[in-house]
Amino acid sequence: MPYILNTEKDIKEMLTTIGISSLDDLYRHLPNQIKINKKLNLPSGLSEQELRSFIIALAAKNKTINEFNSFLGAGSYKHYVPSALNSIISRAEFLTAYTPYQAECSQGILQAIYEYQSYICLLTGMDVSNASLFDGGSSLAESILMSLRVTQRKKVIISSAIHPEYKRTIYTYLSGFNFKIQEINFDQQGLTDINQLTADGDTACIAIQSPNFFGIIEKLGKISSLAKEKGALVIQVANPVSLAILKEPAAQGVDIVCGDGQALGGFLSFGGPSFGFIATKNEFLRQLPGRIVGKSTDKEGKTAYCLTIQAREQHIKRERATSNICSNQSLNAISAAIYLSLMGKEGLYDCALYSLNLAHYLHGRISEVKGVKINFSNNFFNEFVWNVENQKTVIKKLYKKGIISGLALSKFYPGLKGGILSCCTETKSRAQIDEFIETLKTILN
Repeated sequence: MPYILNTEKDIKEMLTTIGISSLDDLYRHLPNQIKINKKLNLPSGLSEQELRSFIIALAAKNKTINEFNSFLGAGSYKHYVPSALNSIISRAEFLTAYTPYQAECSQGILQAIYEYQSYICLLTGMDVSNASLFDGGSSLAESILMSLRVTQRKKVIISSAIHPEYKRTIYTYLSGFNFKIQEINFDQQGLTDINQLTADGDTACIAIQSPNFFGIIEKLGKISSLAKEKGALVIQVANPVSLAILKEPAAQGVDIVCGDGQALGGFLSFGGPSFGFIATKNEFLRQLPGRIVGKSTDKEGKTAYCLTIQAREQHIKRERATSNICSNQSLNAISAAIYLSLMGKEGLYDCALYSLNLAHYLHGRISEVKGVKINFSNNFFNEFVWNVENQKTVIKKLYKKGIISGLALSKFYPGLKGGILSCCTETKSRAQIDEFIETLKTILN
């Protein structure tokens, strides 16, 4: 049975209604060079049973991360997810496409979003968080747009050690505006080169990722001091798990904190859905994009939750809107809140500490391998860069042995031709790391 259930009679009636006689006439305005003038090389239709069998066989060609000894990070991380999370987030009151405008029938989901916002503020040390954004890249781009509104300036400084895909998102977001983007390089230690920070009176913000794309912890305090001298805001892209053991962004002079929340109980899911977070100071509350859930009281004095601020073009005049965001990632954000409530302060701290310690154990072991060169500083969180000749060949050979060594950096940074970014989270074991090292030794020797 075809999926488009138009009969020949239906098609003829529709064509007659719009005044043409055939489907060819419908596409007559298109240039011939873009038309397909032959039959598509597609198989004939299948029954439901045949189709199901075909899809199952096709899906079986995919391999999940669980089938590998994987050290891949670079923005998406495999952390242990407590079993209770799936059970809780699957409840009907959470697993819904309904947008909670009507507070009188949405108290549960509004409270859950409020708790999510509270957790983000606790992690970052900031005063206010919105209800979430699409992903890490868009949260950074929205943070930069926010800084431009706050300062009414035209120049943006970004570090080249920010996630390359986030940088592409920034350039896309700002491409239609008359703003100047200055990208500064990283130094020999993999840190943002502070000597290149030439902030002036027209600089709206300095955007830094810490830990940066190479896993290295940036000197945020010093960068913040340089920014404040010129009245510029500081934006930090943060790994939320790292905030359990690193100094709060707010305590280091950061004005806006953003990032991707996948690490907070999210699955890798072949690069599937995540959410972006953004938090800032009270003084910038009115410039925060998206929606914010607030806590109040009703006429009977009972606790009530409602959408307190909605500075979106759906709700106010377009020219006054802070963003054209029309939705958020509520389900994933609530999932993160459940994850944080299950882990608790001590659990998240242990998760971050194990990730750090295992990554440093891998760093120590791999630095002993003949043929391996360590790039950059060893002041990193849970991932680092190492270098090897014939990078692609080594990666392929390890893959055939069931080991994903990490991300080949040459795709994003041609200057790091042999660089590989490897990561450890609390899900790795010393035995898995030792297996990686012994296999690598065999390949290189």
